[in-house]
Amino acid sequence: MAGIYAVIHCDGHLEFRDSVPDPVEQDGRPLYADSFIIQHAGWGGPGLHGDTGTAHGPSSAALFNGTAASVVSALGGPEQNILGSLVIGGDHDQPGHGETVACGLTTAQQHLIQDVHRAVLAHAEADFHGDGK
Repeated sequence: MAGIYAVIHCDGHLEFRDSVPDPVEQDGRPLYADSFIIQHAGWGGPGLHGDTGTAHGPSSAALFNGTAASVVSALGGPEQNILGSLVIGGDHDQPGHGETVACGLTTAQQHLIQDVHRAVLAHAEADFHGDGK
């Protein structure tokens, strides 16, 4: 899928990548364990979806991505225990089919994700220093 995608890593770092490929392990299994809707596409407007990687066993708790979970929540998405990196992509309606198709992020969506991510980090920093409410 061509386009720009947002990636929120476990350390909280946000980056935008051009044309994030569908990752697969060497045996051909998909690396995305969970895909979910963050914002529904509809009425001609774009939506957002998230894809998270596989993580199982005792070490999976160390991969909890609190920053990504907070960003998803702030964007109006579902409560998610996100393990590993989160890839956020766009969705748009496929006219006449009632289905959504994955696509890259619009410029407005990129700015929205960047602003929400910045606010989440600022809130976490304020909480860490005891300035949060």
